[in-house]
Amino acid sequence: MQTNSHRVLASLLASVNFIGLTAASYDTNAQTPSAPKSIKTLSATAQKYQQMCQTAGGYFQTGTVNTPPNSDYPQVTNYKSGKKLNGIPLSHTHIEITSSIDGNVYDVAIDNVFASDYSKNKYVVPASYVKGIIGGGTLYLCSGNPAKVPYAESEGKAQSGFDWVHTNCAQSGYPSTFQNGFIYNDKNVNLTNSQTYCYLWP
Repeated sequence: MQTNSHRVLASLLASVNFIGLTAASYDTNAQTPSAPKSIKTLSATAQKYQQMCQTAGGYFQTGTVNTPPNSDYPQVTNYKSGKKLNGIPLSHTHIEITSSIDGNVYDVAIDNVFASDYSKNKYVVPASYVKGIIGGGTLYLCSGNPAKVPYAESEGKAQSGFDWVHTNCAQSGYPSTFQNGFIYNDKNVNLTNSQTYCYLWP
């Protein structure tokens, strides 16, 4: 038959064991690995544009615009010629961004025909892109060609690329097979909202 002192001692030992177990459980929780670095929490603005892109069925990226020498290009915005389609030159403006989603550097090929001030007779980066795409600024990008992006690149800093951007032609009555795409800058300006040449992609 246990004495009172034995019962008190047993009670104290049980309490010590409970405290030890509780402390151990807290230590275990403290050592739980954090989320992978590749998964980052986006800003409320980025999440808004991400939702817009997902609703449209496109592929979303966002990030900071790179500047030389942290870019494979000599300028922030860089003109590259392209083939013609129905007599219209399909040139691109190339930039590089560092993704806010996964930290990777991406080459972005932006269709010049979707700039509001595109001219088929001018072989330069549209002025609206030069003004609206600033080194160190943030872009929110939705590719209207999600089945083919991102693709592998081997330029040096950029290891992946995107072909941007087919605008909201289908939503505006054109029989386009491309999804709605856009590029918004951190001034909330949609840089690729011209539908003048939507007829090129039936």
